[in-house]
Amino acid sequence: MTRSEFDKNFELSWYTKNNYKTFLQKLSKSFGFVIILMPIFGILLSIGSIIDNYSNNEIAQKLFKNIGSILFSNIGIWFCLAIVIGFANNKGAAIYSALIFYLIFNVSISAFIVPSAEIPDQFNILFWKKLNSKIYLTNIFGINTFNTGVIGGLFCGTIATINYRIFKDIKLIKGLEFFAQEKFVLIMTPIFSLLCAFIFMIIWPMIGWALMSFGVLVAKSPVGVDSFIFRTLQRMLIPFGSSLLWQAPMWYTDIGGNLINYQDQLLVQYLNRTNADLSSSPGILEYILEQNVFGDQLYEALKEKLETNQELFSIIDNWFSQTNQLGLWDLRGDQIISAGVLHNEYVTIQDCWNSGLRVTRFLTGGFVNSMFVLPTIAVVIFLRIPKDKRKQHIGMYSSAILTSFLLGITEPIEYIFCYLNPIFFFAIYAPLTGVIGAITSLLELKIGTTFSTGLFDLIFQGIIPTINGQNTRIWILPILGICFGAIVFTISYFYFKAINFDPLTTNVQQKYIDKQNIVQLKLFFLNFKNIEAIKKENNKLNIKLKKSIEVNQFDYWFISIEKQNLEYYFVIKENYITTIELFIEIYNSKNNLNTFKVENKKQFLEFKKQFVKQNKK
Repeated sequence: MTRSEFDKNFELSWYTKNNYKTFLQKLSKSFGFVIILMPIFGILLSIGSIIDNYSNNEIAQKLFKNIGSILFSNIGIWFCLAIVIGFANNKGAAIYSALIFYLIFNVSISAFIVPSAEIPDQFNILFWKKLNSKIYLTNIFGINTFNTGVIGGLFCGTIATINYRIFKDIKLIKGLEFFAQEKFVLIMTPIFSLLCAFIFMIIWPMIGWALMSFGVLVAKSPVGVDSFIFRTLQRMLIPFGSSLLWQAPMWYTDIGGNLINYQDQLLVQYLNRTNADLSSSPGILEYILEQNVFGDQLYEALKEKLETNQELFSIIDNWFSQTNQLGLWDLRGDQIISAGVLHNEYVTIQDCWNSGLRVTRFLTGGFVNSMFVLPTIAVVIFLRIPKDKRKQHIGMYSSAILTSFLLGITEPIEYIFCYLNPIFFFAIYAPLTGVIGAITSLLELKIGTTFSTGLFDLIFQGIIPTINGQNTRIWILPILGICFGAIVFTISYFYFKAINFDPLTTNVQQKYIDKQNIVQLKLFFLNFKNIEAIKKENNKLNIKLKKSIEVNQFDYWFISIEKQNLEYYFVIKENYITTIELFIEIYNSKNNLNTFKVENKKQFLEFKKQFVKQNKK
């Protein structure tokens, strides 16, 4: 192999070196299985709130609120199942084993929880003593267990997936074949689940304490700083497909806050907001704040204190009863909490802010970005297209703008310029979104999301809560949107003009698209090592494999498929013929490189060293 042939083959290997990014994108895609449910359940919560405010139909409001809270109150199990769906190729046995795993995991933990005989609202587990029940425990489908939330779900889903991948192809001796393969996965599931439960019983009190402590530090950071950092990094991770991994801790865990740490302050806010008669119990608000206890301990202390003031205690008793029934004290994370309080009269969004918990600070800035800033950038980029070519591109740009404005899905616009002009994306656009996040936080603009930051979420998590009496300060949104729309129009217009930006330069963008397609094809065929022979004739692909593959997603690249043993015959879609040709070329180049490496390792390493040195910038 000559040096020029080596360089050509080695350069093609770039298309396959995407394992880490592919993993992140697959993980983000798994999260999407849960995120897509949030708008549905959020709408049901909104309907329940509307019925509660404008009707006396108690059954209807309970129905919608209870259904709506299923997702948010049991968030862990949905993430557990989503991970398995994403990483086990949607296999029924894997999903079934994950469900069993999660339930056994929590039942096992529940068996070791021993309520404290001395102090209500405290419990012991293994060597951990006097842990606060309201902070550490929750009820999942009738099981009193650790409130591990998303983290527990991801952990269970990951181990269940590993368990499935290890044992799904196992073969047993004659006479035990019935228990082989996927059935053996189900046999091993309780064992792994029990072991993992013991691990969590040992480490979770430490992890829970660390998460809550970090959440308190984040909450005490200067107003706007946390929002700026969050929004800037969130946007910077978009080109790598891993923004969901960054935002998940803030949206779904204690890092984004939890209500139980603010229970005493929230009760004080409720009593002040509802103008409860406190005249016969002077100093009661100060007394509540001085207790520094939560849940049953706070309830019992107030019951004893207000023994002679049953009228006030009945108000407090109802508050505890309603908030417990709604599961508010189990809510963790900015998005989950916002969905709970924006449609609630006992703990409101303003109560949270007055108590020091700035709910929606990691959410609201996105509305300015997706509804105003990005559509403006898209218009500016569209204006850079020559007039005689605009007609053929207007459909794509209109679709991207509407997707961002209505649904809050920003990637169609961001992908237009993030690869073609990374300097603008990382140095101007991403920090600007951080500034927007900081300003919305400083101005106490409070709008939540259940899916993303588009018009539909604005209606259900902003406009409707405002109509129902929540202090969202929603009137600030259009003002900020117009201001930042004007700012970003000016910056982007003159910047793109100065650098003579051409949005029709698709080479870089197409290269990354090809890379993603090659990686997905490699996964579809279970890696290059699974390919024994491959060739293309016109629009047909003939491929012989070592192991059979799942073909339920073949229609992305192919029109039809025929199979004879391990030989597959695909009819390629016209727009993917070039992609398949590139895939075959890469496959052949990898074989050539592997052969060259085996036959002449010393020269291979020397050529590789020269190639890396030559292409290093």
